[in-house]
Amino acid sequence: MKLFKSDTCEVGYVADRLELHFNRNMQTEDFRQGLLAALRFAREHQVKLWLFDLRNIGRLSEEEETWLQVQLFPQIMMHLGIGNHVALVVDERCYDDMVKESGLLGLQSYNSFIIMNTFCDLQNAIQWLNHRHSECA
Repeated sequence: MKLFKSDTCEVGYVADRLELHFNRNMQTEDFRQGLLAALRFAREHQVKLWLFDLRNIGRLSEEEETWLQVQLFPQIMMHLGIGNHVALVVDERCYDDMVKESGLLGLQSYNSFIIMNTFCDLQNAIQWLNHRHSECA
């Protein structure tokens, strides 16, 4: 089910998870509007699985990363409580750079509210989310 679509961002609900796909020409306004549409749907339906497909854009800008940390993630924690899982999928070059910078454990974030993992393969990210869903069911 499509929740939001623009020239640079598409948000959908697929198999108990929110999927956010961004393209190389992503605009900050589309990025934020897509995420807010996903958040509204997540709040209404208590969706706790998120897939961010960033393969086509590489890394987020500092401004976009800050917005996630200051705006989106606190709202997820406040409105959805504990046990939210976020899979970030980046391109292979970006993934390799991230591993060099922080090591494999640095690509994972665990707290009781948002459990995040980073991947360079979309299917591995989906499998990880599916496994989280089956653990919670």
